[in-house]
Amino acid sequence: MAHHTNLPMSSRHLNLKKSFKLGIRSLLTAFSKEDVHKAFSTFTDAERDSLYCIFIQEEFESICHETEVGTALNMVEHLVEEHNLDILSSDKTNIEDIREKITKAKKDEIQHLTSLLLWAEEQNDNMKARIKSLKERRNFPVTADAVEKLRSWNENYERYNSN
Repeated sequence: MAHHTNLPMSSRHLNLKKSFKLGIRSLLTAFSKEDVHKAFSTFTDAERDSLYCIFIQEEFESICHETEVGTALNMVEHLVEEHNLDILSSDKTNIEDIREKITKAKKDEIQHLTSLLLWAEEQNDNMKARIKSLKERRNFPVTADAVEKLRSWNENYERYNSN
C-alpha cells in the first residue's frame, strides 16, 4: 500500500494513534527514560522529559509511517462505511418487501370482504324473493283451502287416536 499524506486523519486513526502512544511507551525499552536523562544530564528534568516524549512520538510516527497504519485505517473505515451502506440498502429492501406483503395482504382482505358482501347480498335477494313468493301464495284461495283440510285431518286424527 502506498502512503497518502493528503488523506485527512479519521477519528479512528487519531484514537489509535493516542492509544498506541500510551502503549508504546512501555515497549520502547531500547532507549529508556534513564538513557535520555544520562545523555542529556545538563538539561533540566522537564527538558529531559520533553525530549523523551518527543523521541517516543517520533518513533511512533516513524513506525506508523513505515507500516502505513493511516492508510490501512482509512481503508478499513471506508470498507466499514460501504458495509454500513450495504446494510442500509438491505434494510430498505426488507422494508420494501414488508410493505409489498402488507399491501398484498390488505388487497386479499378487501377481495375476501367484497366476496362476502356479494354473497350476503345474494342471500338477501334470495330471501326477499322467497318472502315475496310466500306472500303471493297466501293470497291464493287454494292455500286457505289446503290449511283447512290440514286442520280437519288433524282433528280427525286426534279423535281416532283418542278412541
